[in-house]
Amino acid sequence: MSEIATPVQPKYPEGVKYSPIAFAIVSLVGLFFLYQFVGGGITLLLVGGDITTDNVTVARIATMVAQFIFLLVPTLILAKMQHGFVTNALRWRVPSTVEIVLSILGMIALLQAAEGYIYFQERIPLPEDVIPFVDMVKKMIEETYRVLIESHSVPELILVIAVVSLTPAICEEIFFRGLVQKNISLGTNGVRGVIITGIIFGLYHFNPFHAVPLVALGIYFSFLQFRSQSLIIPMIAHFTNNTLSVMAAYVYGFNQSDMPSILIEKGETVSAYTVLGTTAVFIVIFVVIVRLYIRATEKLMVKNT
Repeated sequence: MSEIATPVQPKYPEGVKYSPIAFAIVSLVGLFFLYQFVGGGITLLLVGGDITTDNVTVARIATMVAQFIFLLVPTLILAKMQHGFVTNALRWRVPSTVEIVLSILGMIALLQAAEGYIYFQERIPLPEDVIPFVDMVKKMIEETYRVLIESHSVPELILVIAVVSLTPAICEEIFFRGLVQKNISLGTNGVRGVIITGIIFGLYHFNPFHAVPLVALGIYFSFLQFRSQSLIIPMIAHFTNNTLSVMAAYVYGFNQSDMPSILIEKGETVSAYTVLGTTAVFIVIFVVIVRLYIRATEKLMVKNT
């Protein structure tokens, strides 16, 4: 008696050509090389090997162009190669006003909580022989970031916002929350896709002193994409985050903190208990906002399950 053969269900959605996890890894490695080494190398050649206040405009424009050429364009090509149509990987649903407001408020609360984390992180004792090396690396990162982000006039401020805020909000979000998160989620599940993509995003920025806050921010952006089923929300949050840093540097002058703390005034001596208390308050606020955001997108998630 012959057995009736049952059709094998495809493991991945129709149109996906390659193993999603393998494709995500290859995309990360390939675009990392293209953007960091090729794009970064071209930028350094244009400025003569060192970014200074004299050549910073050239460096900014080169950095912006490199993101579009070596990050955005390859991402769109890879999305089409893997998913058949770019729109199969990149979702553009127009979010509601409530979603936008909650996503920005959640990001601000998360940034304030990160201020508290950095406060305690900087007070972790290090071995004496390690401190000079750590200080050197920190100073190098801060100086490079300062030159790129600091502006002294309105026209320069507009250019910095275009380079530091708008371009990464478009290029990085399409790459990370579009191509990478889509494929990692296909190879695992939605929640793991959020966490793994967020961790990769944070580490991708190569700032060991802000690694934990960057990972937390990356996971939050990935969560916004997962819940909203749209790249527009994380793009708005990403743009707002970077713009707050740029505006803070313009108004207050550049310093270690990316954004003025709401409850901890800069230059004011505060106790560890005060910082701990304000950090706890913002964590609670962040959790409440996230729960409200989950409720706001509940019908959308049911619709897509």
